[in-house]
Amino acid sequence: MTWNKTLSSTLKRSLLLMTLLASSFQVVSEESLPELGDTSSSAISLDSEYRLGRLYMAQLRRSLPDLQDPIVQDYTEHLIYRVGEYSQLQDRRLNIVLARNKGVNAFAAPGGIIGVYAGLIYHSETEGQFVSVLAHELAHLSQRHFARNLQRQQDRSVSNALILLASIAVAASSNSPEAVVAGQQILTQQALSYSRTNELEADRIGFLTMISAGFDPEGQPQMFEKLQALSRLSGANELEFLRSHPLTKRRISESRIRAQEIKGSNYKNSLEFELIKQRINIGFFKTSRQAVTQLKQEQRRAKTERQKIISAYGMGLALSRDNKYSEALDEIRQALKLDPENLILQTALLEIHLNAGNGLEAVGVGKSLLEMNPSNYPISMLYARALMNQKQYNEAEEVLKTLLLKRKEDPQIWYWLAEVQGLGRKIIGLHQSRAEYFYLTGNYDRSIEHLRYALELAGNNFQLNEVLQTKIENVFATKEELKDFT
Repeated sequence: MTWNKTLSSTLKRSLLLMTLLASSFQVVSEESLPELGDTSSSAISLDSEYRLGRLYMAQLRRSLPDLQDPIVQDYTEHLIYRVGEYSQLQDRRLNIVLARNKGVNAFAAPGGIIGVYAGLIYHSETEGQFVSVLAHELAHLSQRHFARNLQRQQDRSVSNALILLASIAVAASSNSPEAVVAGQQILTQQALSYSRTNELEADRIGFLTMISAGFDPEGQPQMFEKLQALSRLSGANELEFLRSHPLTKRRISESRIRAQEIKGSNYKNSLEFELIKQRINIGFFKTSRQAVTQLKQEQRRAKTERQKIISAYGMGLALSRDNKYSEALDEIRQALKLDPENLILQTALLEIHLNAGNGLEAVGVGKSLLEMNPSNYPISMLYARALMNQKQYNEAEEVLKTLLLKRKEDPQIWYWLAEVQGLGRKIIGLHQSRAEYFYLTGNYDRSIEHLRYALELAGNNFQLNEVLQTKIENVFATKEELKDFT
């Protein structure tokens, strides 16, 4: 891809966000600006922010490489919701996106969207460091920084007021150096100065949220110091996180002072964090053989029971990806002997049986685990695939539909539901599910296409016809919000 094409694509993404916002909201009449921390007054209502977030999420999913790992997704979501209980969030409807990217980055966008790069977990040495970033992003949401920045810009053009979110889109959806240059061109100095003010506030509130949730206060300054070190190593290629979250000497020093004021305690990483970090690490090896070699060294160094569990889990995953399924299962079973109730280890048995093509074993393990952990996200996803492989399509469909009761905006569930319905020859359902998948991933034309296919097949089923027509109208309404861009 040429620089010009990349720049054009980047600018289009930015213009899209600007257009979405411009068409969705009206800037309020000039009035006194709210004080820092005042979330009661803003140019955008909470409901409008949420709607914007849904539009932004659909466009983000089209460009951001999704991790598509329900085990990591489940851990991250539970952690964010746990921390979020201690935040100042008014609207607790959150949508967490995981990116399959080794870069160190996280971002918050209107409507409760939190994006996390896998690289952030990879580079976090402690759970406290990881949580410090999550708490920081939650603070951006709770303090409604986007809405407040928009209000500060009310005497300027709407496009200029929307630059902050557009720059987030660039940083979040692009990895090329050329796009970085374009993003820097878009991000004006004025927007950056507001960002610095927001960053200081998010640091303070995020710190209070983090320690209230029971995490190590040293996590924040340690993460700042790590980001600073990684930035020096990256040379001219500044870390994505630091482009949208400028790291100043003041931020670092204030964070260190805050942590020193909190009475120390013995904070330990949760075993879940260590296992998830191991899972992420395995995924970033260039080859499975390299992962196996590294894990063998790690196993030789393992002394404590905890270290043996973590290294055995990693070895099991690495061997599975090297198609050595029998050995992989042995490793996970050894880990389970040390911690038989660990759900991540139990789920690994299901995952490896599924990868190995052990259909009956995968179904048996999945059924047992789901009975003990109803509606569990990663277990349900893996179990549904196991059922599908055994041609138990109705059972798989039921598992996925049950999951949708709580996760109706998860495109991966709709994707697999469409696969199951297609194999089970439920063609109308197939088209409806594909329509939902494409809608949630921002491909509105494909969504309408599948809804029309379903409408043709519905025949004289007037109730279904009405449902489908209404959905088509809703998709067209969403497209209408984007017409200026397209």
